[in-house]
Amino acid sequence: MNSEVVLSTAFLLGLAHAIEVDHMIAVTAFVSTRPALRNAAGFGLRWGLGHSIAVLVAGGILIATGLRWPVSCDALGEALVGALLVAVGVWVMRGARNLDFRASAHSSDGHDHHDHDHGKRGMTMVGLMHGLAGTSAVVALVPVTMMEPWAVGLAYLLAFGAGTIIAMTAYALLAALAFRRASAASSNWARAISRFAGLGSISVGAWWIWKAVG
Repeated sequence: MNSEVVLSTAFLLGLAHAIEVDHMIAVTAFVSTRPALRNAAGFGLRWGLGHSIAVLVAGGILIATGLRWPVSCDALGEALVGALLVAVGVWVMRGARNLDFRASAHSSDGHDHHDHDHGKRGMTMVGLMHGLAGTSAVVALVPVTMMEPWAVGLAYLLAFGAGTIIAMTAYALLAALAFRRASAASSNWARAISRFAGLGSISVGAWWIWKAVG
């Protein structure tokens, strides 16, 4: 298989991987707190960067050492992601009642600076954890252990990461547009959607925890 096919496949897999349900739920929850387009793009970008860094570091270690991805890590990663998603959902639901959607849909001042910093760090952390759990190991970390030479495996990881970043940034922008439309109709309706996004994050997180320990 030539390098062009490998890179194209990795990029397309990255695009598809980014829009898995648990990924979209997490990003939607964050976007619902600050639906300005610039903020939304930042959330999508930070998730993608966090995810890509985790995959690149883990994959680089596997390439350098010749080791295989340990299956035992899957359950632990899923449990940690689940706990993080539950925490995100609780944070979003608690903050929804205080959000000024008409302001935050058009500017970056709808939340205070402290919450904004929490959002940025939290989104990166969720991306990092997602990069080490779920199907990431199957579509990114397992294939690179079978690629020769090592540069091909590294290029695969970079192309995969580029796909996840682009796809999630695009999705975050679409989610923000939906929230902007909702907030234009009714702030109460927009807050209800934000709470629903938070509840979705809690539900998906609980399912991940149950899956990991069950």
